[in-house]
Amino acid sequence: MSTLALAPRVNRQLLHAIGDTLDGVKTAICVFDDKDRTVFWNRSFLELFPEHIGKVYEGEPYRENLHRFYLARLSAADLPNIEQFISMGIDRHHAQMRPYSFDHRDQRVLVSSMPLPSGQRVRIWNAEKRIRSALPVQALVTKSVVSDETAALLDRLPDGVMICEHDGRLKWVNQAFVDIYGCRDKQTCLNLSFFYVYEQAWQREHSHETQTRKTPQSELIEHFNFSGTPFDISLPGKRTIRVITSKTVHQDTIYTHVDVSELELQKSLLLQAQSQLLDLAHQKSEYLEEQMLSTLNAIALARDNETGQHIIRTQRYVKTLALRLRSLGHYLEELSDADIDIMFKAAPLHDIGKVGIPDNILLKPGRLTEDEWQVMKTHALIGENTLAATKHGEEQTQLITVAKNIAGGHHEWWNGEGYPRGLQGEKNPLEARIMALADVYDALVSARVYKKSWSHQSAVQFIIEKKEIQFDPLVVEAFVFEAETFNQIAQAFKD
Repeated sequence: MSTLALAPRVNRQLLHAIGDTLDGVKTAICVFDDKDRTVFWNRSFLELFPEHIGKVYEGEPYRENLHRFYLARLSAADLPNIEQFISMGIDRHHAQMRPYSFDHRDQRVLVSSMPLPSGQRVRIWNAEKRIRSALPVQALVTKSVVSDETAALLDRLPDGVMICEHDGRLKWVNQAFVDIYGCRDKQTCLNLSFFYVYEQAWQREHSHETQTRKTPQSELIEHFNFSGTPFDISLPGKRTIRVITSKTVHQDTIYTHVDVSELELQKSLLLQAQSQLLDLAHQKSEYLEEQMLSTLNAIALARDNETGQHIIRTQRYVKTLALRLRSLGHYLEELSDADIDIMFKAAPLHDIGKVGIPDNILLKPGRLTEDEWQVMKTHALIGENTLAATKHGEEQTQLITVAKNIAGGHHEWWNGEGYPRGLQGEKNPLEARIMALADVYDALVSARVYKKSWSHQSAVQFIIEKKEIQFDPLVVEAFVFEAETFNQIAQAFKD
């Protein structure tokens, strides 16, 4: 399928109609999809940028388009930096919110860009021949560029102002510009390139550490070539100057230079303070979480008919299974170090729902009747609801969410025959499926008043037989790899 087909089919005829219409007024258009691939262009686009003739194609990445563009316009000195120019061009493509202009070949080009609801982006170019004056350079800079009244007014501004020729030479500057860039006076700036003035401002700075802040010339050239969007440049003394294109008069461009150093400093301090506040909030959150976890664990242990060692064992089984699953390449998106740590912390709460089971059932020394068993099974939902009602600030923490999933789902079966909801397969959260196997293994190898403990080998065989029935087959696979580790844990933390 061609890239043009990526656009809705109804747009194909519309794009061609628009392209033909714009050709009639010598306006170039090119359309890109949401992946920055070329979708459509008209004849005027090729006339304005002849370097694309016979080379642009549907589906071509915008990066390739820009590569040809810069090969045609960069000097030999700038060609080694072509990748930097391309990257800045792509950033500008994504961020452009208003028109800007640049010189291309012998034309002044105005470009506008607009995103479409479909994720596509349309770029439109208008070009006109540059008017070249027959007057000598000196005549251009010596005649009055602005009136005396305007000059007096601009000299009172705290912001620097410069008027440039299309080739970047300074035609007029105000006193604030002279002060910002450390020039001797206004007259000495005239006829100079702004890049030279900027470089001289840095030449007066001898600190190597500060020199590293200097804006690279290639970046400066790119900003000035594509004027329209404000950009920041660095000056000695940790100063930041924001350059804004005010307007264009014929071939002259007016730039305003605003010292935003204090603003940037305040912004930096604000971000630093924000970071510190977030760190404090995180520390407080972790402390409250630990306190809450300790309280819940104490409640769970006090009401559990199992032993404290059961909690320790199942906690370690869960971590062992999670690590092995990850090493086998399973469920990688759900088993980061942070995810596994949370599972380990949440595992002791798997039976917290037993707080709602009457003592005569929970502490009964023998087997339960069918009715009593139905009551006992409600502990899964009780635990889930108890944890769901536990708030941490305004939102539940991830720890509580994982604990809730484990409490509510560790008695579900892979084939959907478990309780309380009969969840099947991966509809039951991974942490609950892991706990399901850990809990059953521990129940099998542990002695109870109503049963003897099974051997490790018998428990392993039982779990393998229940693969794809009661247990997630991938969790069983991880268990088989770690069976001996389970045995070691069971022996190390015996009741």
